[in-house]
Amino acid sequence: MATLSDVAVRAGVSLATASRVLNGSAHRVVGPELRERVAAAATELGYVPNKAAQAMARGRTDVVSLVVGSIADPYFSSIVAGVSRETQSHDLRVTISESDGSEKSTLAVIANASSQQARALIFAGGAITSTPAVTRAISDFTTHTGSPVLAIGATNLPPEIKGIGVDDRAAAEDLAGMMVQFGYHDVSVIATSPIVLASQLRTEGFTEAIRKAGGTVREIVETPLSRQGGIDAMNHILASPTRPQLVFATADVMAVGALAAVRTAGVKIPGDIALCGFDDIPTLADIVPGLTTVHIDLEELGRWTTRLLVSPEEPIQRIMPTSIMIRESTPNLSAMRG
Repeated sequence: MATLSDVAVRAGVSLATASRVLNGSAHRVVGPELRERVAAAATELGYVPNKAAQAMARGRTDVVSLVVGSIADPYFSSIVAGVSRETQSHDLRVTISESDGSEKSTLAVIANASSQQARALIFAGGAITSTPAVTRAISDFTTHTGSPVLAIGATNLPPEIKGIGVDDRAAAEDLAGMMVQFGYHDVSVIATSPIVLASQLRTEGFTEAIRKAGGTVREIVETPLSRQGGIDAMNHILASPTRPQLVFATADVMAVGALAAVRTAGVKIPGDIALCGFDDIPTLADIVPGLTTVHIDLEELGRWTTRLLVSPEEPIQRIMPTSIMIRESTPNLSAMRG
C-alpha cells in the first residue's frame, strides 16, 4: 500500500507539502501546480488518505456532534434520521449526546464536542440555554475548532449560530385560533419546564390566542417532556371536579401519555374531553383516535439544518413551514351545534 512518503517522492515535493494537499491544512495553502502534481501522484499510486492525519492537519475531524433532548423521543429520533442521512451523503459521521437543556448539561456537551474537534456542533429542538457561561463556551468552541454551531428548531438565534427554526409561537396561535372556531373556549395546557424554549413559546402563543378570543385558560401544568409526564399531567387535570373542554400538550410525546391517562380513567376522547398536540411525530400514525396537532417535517428539518453546514450558499437562518392537522381528537363543536 502506498504511503504519503511515496506520493511525495513521486510528485517531487516535500512530505509536508504532500500532507497539506492530501490531508488539508488549517494554516497553509499549496499552489495549484503543486496540488495537481501531488494529486496525480496519489492517483497513480492508489494512495488512500488517513482520516486521522487529515483531522490533525485540519484541526478538526469529520465528526458532527448532535445534541438532543432524548433519543427515545420520536421528535428527536426523526431529526436524528434527517441529520444522519444528510451527513452520510457528505462522508461525515454523527455522534449523539443527550442534554436536558440546563446550563450544566449544555456546557458538558460543548466541552465534549470541543475535545472531539467536531466538524460542527448541532443542537436539536432549540436546546441552547442562553446564559453568559454558555455563550462564552460556544464562542470558545468556534474559536478553538473553527467549526460552526447550528440549531434545529430554534428561532431568534444570535447571528453567529446558523439554524433552521420553527415559528412555535405563531403555529400555536394558529392552532388555538382553529380550536376557537371549533367552539373550544375552556382549555388547560400540558407544558414542559420554561427552560425548553420551544415549549414556552408554544404555551405563550396558544394561551394568548385563547384569551384574546375571550376564552379561559384554567391552568398550565408543567411536567417532564415524556410520555409519563403527559400521563401525570393529565391525571392532575382529570382530578379536578370539572374538566376543561380541551387540553393542549406542547409536544406530541406528552399528548400520547395524556391519551393513555384518559383511557385508564374511563374518559372518552372525543366525547368527554378533546386533546391536541404539536410536532406530528411518526408514532401518531398508530394512535386512535387520531390526534390533532401541528405538523413539522422533522426529518427534513434535520436535513435542512445539516445543509447549512455543507452548503455555504444556504441562508444562515430559515423558518420551516408548519401546518395544522385536524383529526378525530378535536371534533368541531360549532358544526355539531349548528
